[in-house]
Amino acid sequence: MSKKKKRKRTRVMFIVNPKSGRKKPYFSAGKIADMFAENNMEVAVYFTAPGYQADFLIKEHIEDFDIVACSGGDGTISTAISGMMACHSDKPIGYVPAGTTNDLARSLNLTTNMSKAARIIVTGEPQPLDVGSFNDDYFIYIASFGAFTEVSYATSQKAKNLFGRLAYLFGAVKYLHNIRTYHIKVNTDTKDVEGDYIFGAVTNSRSVAGIFKFEDDFVDFSDGMYEVMLIKRPKNFTDAVGMVMSMLNKTYGSKYIEIFKASDMEFDCEEALDWAVDGEHKNGGEVVRIRNNPQAVNLIAKSHTLSKDPVDS
Repeated sequence: MSKKKKRKRTRVMFIVNPKSGRKKPYFSAGKIADMFAENNMEVAVYFTAPGYQADFLIKEHIEDFDIVACSGGDGTISTAISGMMACHSDKPIGYVPAGTTNDLARSLNLTTNMSKAARIIVTGEPQPLDVGSFNDDYFIYIASFGAFTEVSYATSQKAKNLFGRLAYLFGAVKYLHNIRTYHIKVNTDTKDVEGDYIFGAVTNSRSVAGIFKFEDDFVDFSDGMYEVMLIKRPKNFTDAVGMVMSMLNKTYGSKYIEIFKASDMEFDCEEALDWAVDGEHKNGGEVVRIRNNPQAVNLIAKSHTLSKDPVDS
């Protein structure tokens, strides 16, 4: 009688950010690693630390593994995918969200329940996801400048941990009195615009820091296109209220808001701009080039997750 051939074990590189958000993923790392091991996966756990972030760890060790799994916030998965891009690796990557707002997970219809997310890494399938180039760096879901940009990186981690999404709104109120405009030329592969803007964003997301949201059918995560939003300063209080209401209603019909799609663009400003790229502060300089790399990575998810139907959280 011939022996049944033993199925090859999948080698998993499990990267954990122990300081991310409120969920403290290092408490769950052992449990998740056990789940992987119970499903014929050979697991090695790496904790991030200063100088040893996800991108560095992936560059050093990706060749030893079949897939990458990471647990942390939006910054953790963004850094991990940057590492995959730098290595030109098409190996699947899975995500266990453990951050404060988890905008990327919510936007991509990924569950924010850590146990369910880990299970999806075991049972799910790789699905293509666009990745953006921001000058020489990479990003996943947003690059923005201006009035609301400061909120994402100036709000303290303590406030985020205590208040979650409300912390960003508190931060927005704090900066409202100090809004300034930037004269910017935006040249893209679909249209060119120029004006004085208080805010601009290039996104592949349905939710931006819990402040702006798009309708589900407006965003496609693997179509090679970005949603570009530019906002001008309202002339008076009434116009400001109307603009905010259009944001809350997700109609964006205000004359002060311009939205269009593009895949390749250049922002030319009269001064160096501070940007928030996947929630992290970046000094973009006077000229910033942003380009969409279509279907550049393979994100492990449920079948059809990156579509319009949300999953359970």
